[in-house]
Amino acid sequence: MEKNIVASQIKAGNRLIDISNEDKILFPKSKITKGDIIDYYLKAADILVPFTKDRPLTVRRFPNGIHKDNFYQKNTPEYYPDWIDRIPVEKSDKSVIEYLNCKNAATLVYMANQACIELHPWLSQLPNLNNPNKLIFDLDPSTTNFDLVRETALVIKDAFEEHGLAAFAMTTGSTGLHVVAPLKPLVNFDHVRDFAKYLADELVSQNPKHLTTEIRIERRGKRLFLDYLRNSWSATSASPYGVRAKESAPVATPIFWEEVKSKKLTSQKYNIKTVLKKLESDGDPWKNFNKNRVKLKV
Repeated sequence: MEKNIVASQIKAGNRLIDISNEDKILFPKSKITKGDIIDYYLKAADILVPFTKDRPLTVRRFPNGIHKDNFYQKNTPEYYPDWIDRIPVEKSDKSVIEYLNCKNAATLVYMANQACIELHPWLSQLPNLNNPNKLIFDLDPSTTNFDLVRETALVIKDAFEEHGLAAFAMTTGSTGLHVVAPLKPLVNFDHVRDFAKYLADELVSQNPKHLTTEIRIERRGKRLFLDYLRNSWSATSASPYGVRAKESAPVATPIFWEEVKSKKLTSQKYNIKTVLKKLESDGDPWKNFNKNRVKLKV
């Protein structure tokens, strides 16, 4: 059994975080270590934390690397320090899940040291956990035809805008794209999901050869899956600027709409070595995300 050796400390915010086994390789082919992931999350904290703060957070942990056993963690372990904030959520059976609240750089670095590579926050935020403050279409391709993903994202952008919603684009760092609309948290998940389903069904009816809302993978064929089910209570989505458990450590990256038009775009175009350079050179594509919140008309 590997010893959890504390080799150093990192200052994150006003806290010193013990760092262990930072030379451990988590991405074998690309030789990316746990220390590399910790370093990225520390540097990305200012831009990332606003997307996780005050949202119940599920993390995906890879203690022995991305090709070994992994697990999703909802409940915060008791050994996590008291200074890490929790968000208690009562389930239907009256039991309570103590979700992580990643509200600062120190929490982000602590989680990275626990090999929490992927971050999956809720679509709602305190104090309105029953009302989402964003709507997401997750475009999940069945083939490597990314042109269809790009073209569909642009169609969804137009559809959002026709309904008075602002549209923002993000690579998922996996295989697809997200199209996201910021909302004022004034209607509940049922209403938002029903609207998303209505819109998805409309889009499929206009292009049934290439689009589908079929949940079962084997029935999709080569069609692009419009996943509107992310817009459900307690459902999660990949955090902007969160790392994905793929070789080269791709990052879920907010992008400009002009980038969506480029045939060079892929879901994994940006990674921990390039995304912050892109942000510095190009600016923040989601700078006005919160300013564009509107009430969803249902």
